[in-house]
Order: sequence, then structure tokens, then C-alpha cells
Amino acid sequence: MARVLRRGSRIGKYRIEKALGRGSFGSVWKARDTVEGRFVALKVADAQHVQEAGREAVEHEARVASRLDHPNVLSVYNADWIDGTFVMATELAERSLADYAGARRSGPIALGIIRDVAAGLAHAHERGIMHRDIKPENVLIFKDRRAVVADFGVWRLAKPVTATYTEAGTLGYMAPEQAYGRPKLCSDVFSAGLIAYEILTGRLPSWPFDWPPPGHENFVRKVPPQVQPVLRKAAAFEPTRRHADAIAYHQALERAFHRVQAAQRVPRRQPRRRKPGPPSSPLAIEAKQFRRQHGTALGMRYQCHRCDGPIAEAMAWCPWCGSSENSFREISAYPLVCPECERGVRPEWTACPWCYPGRLEGNGRPPRPDPDAERPCPRRGCAGQLRPFMRYCPVCKQKPRRPWSHPHLHDRCPRCRWPVSRAHWRHCPWCGRRERRAGSFSG
Repeated sequence: MARVLRRGSRIGKYRIEKALGRGSFGSVWKARDTVEGRFVALKVADAQHVQEAGREAVEHEARVASRLDHPNVLSVYNADWIDGTFVMATELAERSLADYAGARRSGPIALGIIRDVAAGLAHAHERGIMHRDIKPENVLIFKDRRAVVADFGVWRLAKPVTATYTEAGTLGYMAPEQAYGRPKLCSDVFSAGLIAYEILTGRLPSWPFDWPPPGHENFVRKVPPQVQPVLRKAAAFEPTRRHADAIAYHQALERAFHRVQAAQRVPRRQPRRRKPGPPSSPLAIEAKQFRRQHGTALGMRYQCHRCDGPIAEAMAWCPWCGSSENSFREISAYPLVCPECERGVRPEWTACPWCYPGRLEGNGRPPRPDPDAERPCPRRGCAGQLRPFMRYCPVCKQKPRRPWSHPHLHDRCPRCRWPVSRAHWRHCPWCGRRERRAGSFSG
């Protein structure tokens, strides 16, 4: 009889906390190791899969994992048969790369993940282990933004009905030669190269593709010139034009990043005369004038990564070019940063007031008086306080009932009714509405 697991149930020394999902292996749970006192990701093999694959195949991943010991490969704590059920306990990550918006929003975060994946795969290839199913769901992200490669060997067990699989690999990220049944070590490199391009550009190339694929302008903007050829070679359609394996890929990637760091450290021996640049665009002149007149009052102390126009941390969209990909991870004036939208948060907040899906743990302390708050939370009994242009209460997640206003912004967006500047802005920074006429917010 199949074991039924639910919150609070026990299997061996593990107490089930909640379901995390399902995969080809079976079900995955967050569980607490009651002996060692730590949380783990518990993979429980389905009885039907065990019967179809056999005991030897089910134990395969645990044996493969025992040969791998690297910070960028998921660690397996224990694997055993408990009352006839095969259970494997691994490190507990926060999420998979498929669910991590920060990688697509921030170029430095994406490049860090790309380096981590290359390092983990290189470690496996050094030991002759091929993954054959590199995809965002098999790259896990931890709190410190460390990325690890997971599920070595699980592809052999079963074929889930939620994705399109071949005998090994997932269509979309699979190398061409692997699709024809001839996988090589460089096939893992191809999959890693496609993942790199996808998180950097937001577009997954469909092979066969010509270079540059769609989204190339984002690739050029986010990737240093020294690194671009390495990533391009990783995603080469022909296996002979790719890095031979992840070892060569990782080494080339690290050499490129070392050149980037060396170029940044080279001091200038003498001041250089500033060469006259191209004349400023009308938009740049207008943005500069707006910053001078209203920037301090609106908190527009930052620059948009795309157009260099002044923006405030509370703005979800750039009012000049409409970009929604600005990251404040390293420049926020707040002590902490939301992992979803990468805007600043306070330690006692339990929800991100800018994006809300970024739920926070908080430090368990009651909210302190906020000197920058302008109004209390509209929900009765809530002690939350709202700073200007917050979309949600940081304590109870309630939306503000009244649209915000500001003495320096006398116009209203016709969609969200929040304050805008008709004379200057091209986009509403609160809802992203783009106007037919640049600089006009008339309904």
C-alpha cells in the first residue's frame, strides 16, 4: 500500500512540513530532520516508479551524488529505504532558477548564477558524470544567491506528464546531437549556454537559430565584452564549435571574468582630456531639468540602467523609457532587499510593500514608528505604516484605499489615478502605462 504523506506525518526520522512539488523521482517535501535538527528537501520515490524502474535504477542518483562534493552541486545528506519507500534527503534551497525573477532582473546576479552552474558541471565532468537534463528547474537557488545543479541521474527513473522529454533531457534546452540520441559532454554545455542566454535576455532561443538570436541587445548590455564570446561559444549549434566539456567552459569563463576584473583595476596614470561626446538628446535634457527641479522632493536619486533618467526606488517603471528591470540590490538605502523586486525593505516587515509577492520572514519584532511614513494602514487593528507610493502594507499586505498624491505632481494617470507629470514623463512609474503622445498623461 502506498504511503500517504501530509503535513505533520513522520517517515523515519523526518517530520513532513509541506509539499514542495513533484518530479520524475516522485514527490518532494520540506521536512525536518528530528535527529540533526535541520530542514531538508525530502525526495520520496513513488511506489509505481520503483516498480517500473527497479531498485537499482531508483538508487542510481544517490550513488552518483556520493561521487560529487562541490558547493555548486546539490548535497545529498542521506538516502535509504524506510518501510519499503526510497527516501533521499538533500539540501533545502529557496527556489529553482525557473522561479527566480532576480536572475532576469539583475545582470550581476545572472552572471553569478552562470558561473556557479559552470563550476558545478565542471566538477561533474571531471568525474565523468554527464547530467543530460540541464534546465532552470534543475538549478536551485539558496538564500546567499548560490546556485547549485541538482538531480543528477533522476532523468532515468520516469517520464512526468507535465513536460516533453526524450529518454534523457527536456526539449527546449537539449542539444541537437542529444535529441538524435548521441549525447556528449558538450551537450550539457549547450544546455547551460541556453540557460545563460535566457536569464540574461528573457528569451529562450529555439534551435536551429542564427546569431544573434532575439533579445541580443539585452545580452550585449548585461554581459562584459570579454565574456560574450565564451557564452556564445557555449550555445553554438554545432558540437565541434562548442567547448568540449564543462571543464573547458568553466575555465574559459573564469579567464574572461579575470580579464574583466583586471581591466577594472588598471589605474589611469594621468588625467585625460575629456573628449566632446555626442550632443544630448531632448529626453536627456528634459530628464536633467526635471531632476534639478523635483528630484530631491521625489527621492529620484538613482539613474535608470537603460536610459540614465532619474528614478526613485519606489517606482516600478522608469517614467522616461518604461523599463521595469531596475535593481536596487547594491545601492538601496534600506538595510535589507526584497529577493523578488530587489527594492529595499526594513527587517520587521513581513511583506514587500513594493511588489507583495516578495513575502518576507521579518525578525518577529513589532513594527517600529516609521519617521518616513505618511499614513497608517487602512485595515483596522493593523499597526503598519505606509511610506509614499507603497502599493501594499508591509505588515498585513492591505492595499492603500486612497491613491497617493504629491505636491510636486499635479496630474493623475488615467489608469491608476496616481500622481504623474504630464509635461515630462513618457510612462506612469506606478502602473507602467505608456502614453500615445510622449509627455502627455491626458486621458
